[in-house]
Amino acid sequence: MPVKQTWAQRISIINVSIYILLNKEELYFHKCVFWSIKPKIKVKEAIQGHKMRNSTKYRSGMCMRTRFLSVPWKFTASKTDDERAQESNIQRMRGSRSADVRTDIYRSEDEHGCPFVSETSKTLAVKSVSLDSGTLLGVPSRDVNMKSRSQSDSDVIDGNSHTSNTRRKRRTIATFINRVRIGGRRSTVSCMTSRPTLCEDFKIHVPKFNKQNADDVFYPQNPANENVYCGILRCLLHPLGNPDVTTGLRPGDLIDRLKEVFDVNQDEQEFYVRQEMFHRPHALQANISIMEAKGLQTETLENCNSYCLLDIYHPLHRNSSFSPKSSPKSSPKSSPKLKKSSSTVPIIHCSAVEEVHRTITAKHTSNPQWNEEFELSVEDLLTDEIHAFICNQDQENGSEKHHSDKHHLLSSLLRNVLHVSDHDRLDQNLFGKVIIPVRDIPAQGCDWWWDITSPSSKGSKLSCGKCRIKLHLSHQQSSETGSQPFSVEDYYQAAEQFYKHAIRVQQENTPLDPNLNEQDNRILDLFAQSYGISKLSQILVHIVVLLEWSCNHGEIGTVDQTLQTALQELQMIWASKQFDLSSCSQKMPITDAETMMYRNAASSYISSVSTHLDNHSELFPPYLDSINNLKQKLSVSMLLLELDLWDSRSSPHSPLTQKILGKLQDDTNRWISEKVEQIYKHDMVQDPVIPRMTALVELTNLVSSHCLPMGVVNNLYNSLGIGYFRIITFCVEKKISLVMRELCQEMDAYQRKYHQYNVNITYSSRLALRLFFAAKKFYSVVRDNVSRRDVFRLTIHQYQDWFLDALVFWLQTFRTECLNRIERALEIDKDVIVTHSLVKFSNSSVDVKACFAQITEEWRQIDYHDPDSSVMGIIKITDLICDGARMYTDKIHTMMERSNFYDDDDEQFDITDTLCITLNNIEHVRQYLKELPVLLDWESVCMLLSTKHENDDIGTKSSSTLSRLIHSAGQEILLKCSLLIAQIVEKMKVDMSRFMVLFTQKTPEKASSIDQLFQYLSTNLQTLRERLFDSMYPYITQQMWMTITDLMEEQVFIGERPEYYSQMKQFLRALTSYFAKDGLRDDDLQTEQYKKLKAQIELNSLSTEELMLEYFHNLADEIANETPFDFLGNLAVKLSYIEETRGNVTIFVKVIRGSDLPGLDHSGLSDPYVVVSLYPKTMFGHNKPQRTKIIDQTLNPVFNTTFQFPNVPHEYLTVRGAVLLLSILDHDKIGSDDFAGEVAIHLSTITPMEMSTTVDSKPAIMIPIRRPTSQQKGPYKVLVERSSWDKTAKLFITDRRRFIEKQRKRTDLNTRMSGFFSFFRGKKS
Repeated sequence: MPVKQTWAQRISIINVSIYILLNKEELYFHKCVFWSIKPKIKVKEAIQGHKMRNSTKYRSGMCMRTRFLSVPWKFTASKTDDERAQESNIQRMRGSRSADVRTDIYRSEDEHGCPFVSETSKTLAVKSVSLDSGTLLGVPSRDVNMKSRSQSDSDVIDGNSHTSNTRRKRRTIATFINRVRIGGRRSTVSCMTSRPTLCEDFKIHVPKFNKQNADDVFYPQNPANENVYCGILRCLLHPLGNPDVTTGLRPGDLIDRLKEVFDVNQDEQEFYVRQEMFHRPHALQANISIMEAKGLQTETLENCNSYCLLDIYHPLHRNSSFSPKSSPKSSPKSSPKLKKSSSTVPIIHCSAVEEVHRTITAKHTSNPQWNEEFELSVEDLLTDEIHAFICNQDQENGSEKHHSDKHHLLSSLLRNVLHVSDHDRLDQNLFGKVIIPVRDIPAQGCDWWWDITSPSSKGSKLSCGKCRIKLHLSHQQSSETGSQPFSVEDYYQAAEQFYKHAIRVQQENTPLDPNLNEQDNRILDLFAQSYGISKLSQILVHIVVLLEWSCNHGEIGTVDQTLQTALQELQMIWASKQFDLSSCSQKMPITDAETMMYRNAASSYISSVSTHLDNHSELFPPYLDSINNLKQKLSVSMLLLELDLWDSRSSPHSPLTQKILGKLQDDTNRWISEKVEQIYKHDMVQDPVIPRMTALVELTNLVSSHCLPMGVVNNLYNSLGIGYFRIITFCVEKKISLVMRELCQEMDAYQRKYHQYNVNITYSSRLALRLFFAAKKFYSVVRDNVSRRDVFRLTIHQYQDWFLDALVFWLQTFRTECLNRIERALEIDKDVIVTHSLVKFSNSSVDVKACFAQITEEWRQIDYHDPDSSVMGIIKITDLICDGARMYTDKIHTMMERSNFYDDDDEQFDITDTLCITLNNIEHVRQYLKELPVLLDWESVCMLLSTKHENDDIGTKSSSTLSRLIHSAGQEILLKCSLLIAQIVEKMKVDMSRFMVLFTQKTPEKASSIDQLFQYLSTNLQTLRERLFDSMYPYITQQMWMTITDLMEEQVFIGERPEYYSQMKQFLRALTSYFAKDGLRDDDLQTEQYKKLKAQIELNSLSTEELMLEYFHNLADEIANETPFDFLGNLAVKLSYIEETRGNVTIFVKVIRGSDLPGLDHSGLSDPYVVVSLYPKTMFGHNKPQRTKIIDQTLNPVFNTTFQFPNVPHEYLTVRGAVLLLSILDHDKIGSDDFAGEVAIHLSTITPMEMSTTVDSKPAIMIPIRRPTSQQKGPYKVLVERSSWDKTAKLFITDRRRFIEKQRKRTDLNTRMSGFFSFFRGKKS
């Protein structure tokens, strides 16, 4: 009898689905789904007396206070073994324990047509009845004691079962209690108990629908998006893969969350649950991404060319006794083994051999990266396995082939090789394999590293690397499944519903934040994965929903953070989809409908943002806070516009751009107008041009800083198609240029008015120069903000023409400031304070040079474009700096003289540091003049000047003028420095002279007498070397060397013995070596004074005989090589010698004739004769002079007289200075003979002759006659000085004075000239 209960007393659905399958005479329990009010009720409390095998394998918390931990699947009973085996396979696919079904299961109807379950067999059986939306499994039990309790909306079943001693007769019972809603109709369950040894009959009565029971029929109210709700519920009831067991993310928890989101009541949910329980997934596919591998081991990287073969294995197609292998990665739950039983497990035949998928080959790497996606069909969720084989491609095999080139024989061959029982025969190019049971794939997908097992390992799982694989299961989008696939539009409705619920449940007075929690995201992810909705489409839908919500609710900015995150993720996925794809269709991973959905939502959002810009702060000036606020407000819009989802013909940013452009122009014009008005508020001041120009300078600099491009501003506005800095440039430049030109004209009038007042001119010039620099900076900034064509639209590009009149006053101000600064620098540095211990100059030179550098730099900054003005300015600047350097040198010179060259010691003058630094200051300033051609860029300016006037001479003359200015200034400074150095050395000369007297006069015989001079020089030269500039040091050392040579020449005695001069020669050599080691160049040492002193000392150190030889050598050279000043005629002679015994020779001299001899008598004629002698007499004392006969009254005498000089040592012929002297004399009867002239011949020039020949055989030589002069230097002078104590020298001087001092004037010149003129007068008539 059915139990009568009212609707109020009904209890909620208690689905206790117990699959009782016998295996090895034991009873197993796998799934139980119910609601409980007790927190922890174990399964054994529901079913008593049955051993629970592997109870630890049950999901944790399955009996906690949660709903729908797992959901029973539809189980259709059949009387055939094949159908029974198929049902068992489905249960294994869902994770059930496997066993033999040894009893019949059938369904029947009563006499009223109502289905019921009955059992007539006396053996143990399992009863099942299949209704429209529910399953009832009846399991006989000997005694049934069922107790129901009702509290709130939950019930607990306590089933007590008494088992017999026979294990095969253990029975239990599970039933529906009270009213159960099935297909919208209320049904009752009745239980009848029979004999203890027989099975009980269970009967479920489902009344037919009629008007009488219409009130009891349940009609669900269609919730919003009913189709989407059913689709999501179906995904949760039938998860594709291993469900998550995390608390809150289990299927039952997610179904509860789904009910709350879609606002479905309890009755409606129960209806939809039963309805969707039968919509099992039939056609599944595994979506696999082979990402990368690591740890592949080969001999060399060149031989490592790895690729991956991918296939899915259906074991039921091959052998019913297949035992699935566990994957290398530990699974949350392993499947039990199947026992061989041909009667219970059916053999499922597969279709033709499937295609094997292959990745590309990653060459020469042990860590390959493939990143390829594949789709494999899944037939049996429980037994199918994914096999991935990591292989190595031989280089001999040639290039790799595309996936589609693999024919089906490769798959067959691979299966035959890899699935045979003998696993030893494997390809040697196989690294290893990865076996992944489909049942281990989590429902939410996974991205794991899997161990690659070596093919050579038997039984043991030897890892030879790891492979990263992404996996998830989904429905096959095919019409053969009979189910309606869910599209992106359905996902959009689902996401919209979830976001609405998220907003609806927020508390009042809290900011709206439509973010989804983890459960919502998991539900949507499972829904999308199950129906093949890509991640890109999911994110796109979320963005669209958020954009629409923002527009509809006017909450712009509320979801910006969420939108930014979603858009950035979308960009990353979109970029990855566009990279390395072969076909165009693959590069468009979203549909046109999705694109239009995005465009509409984004356009609406951008329009809404543009309407809210009126309340935004001013866009100019571009302050950081304003930019950040605008950037934040437009951040989502920028990201939306950056996506490559817009039609090229559309302008989605147009409303936003026009709004921002108009506001930017208005803000800029208003700001610059206010600033210009403030400039003209100084009308009440005398000469208002000064404060006005000061304000204009500040405004120009401020505008330049605002117009200077900033990356963050450019990026922001360029993305909207707005040239921010170009717009503000045109807005502010027009007003700035107008005011600047007016004030420049007023300043020109002001300077002409006060041109006689230096203070006014200096201040106004400096102010005008500041404005010029500000205008130049402003022009350079705005020029870069506009195009080259727009530059001519700018009035500011003429700014240099506005300051041409002010240029003259600028140069005048430069000169005044420069000279004043030099004066102040010298006054401050009158004590010559060194700037630093390592610096060799003082503050004054630093200040002066800094002043020059400032003027130069200011002129370079002025940078006049007009060549004429530029050249004029450069000439003025160069002349100004040269004058400043001259002035500084003169001031320094005056200071040094006034301070006695910084030496206060009266006893001895020493060079001090201050003196050196003062000299350095002059040189420091002079060196700056050499840098002016480069600093002022003379070459370029002169070239521009020549180009402008088309005349090269103009530029050349300008460059010459500039060079002349610097050269003259440098020479004047060097001359002043030379005077200073000469004065310094002159002060040192007193002390040097005092020390030199010691070795030149007092004690010349002592070698140590020069040491004091060396000590004095070393002390001062060390100071100079340490403190003086390197460029100045040679000047002062050279001056000291010249002074020393002068002093030595003055102090050396004359007429002393040769030994004295030999000592002086050694002292001079020591001084020369000292200065040479100090760094004085040889050219500087070899001065004329030094050469003179050295020659004098060397000459005085010779003996008397050597001096005479030197004298006659010079005399013979003069006669032979030099043309005589007065012509005295010629003398023809023949010379030779004959060698005799004992090394002697006999010299033969034949005096032939004389010609044109000078007349010395009153008659104009002479009585000439020739005296032949060998000199010097100290060598040829035994050879007496010989003379020719006297030829009377003639000027062309003929002598033809031969002389012999025997017994002359042969070596005398080669002695330097040994000569044959032929003296021509005029015989006077009264008084001494007059000297007409002489001829000196080197004995080394005489050639020998044979004994059989005479001197007549030799050629004659005509030698000009010369008269010797009195010599003031040379050997003659030394002999004269030495004649006071040397008799030989005295005799020589006496002999030579006869010919030098007694030279009578010629008398033949008058006679010759009278005869010459008489020839022209002719005869008298």
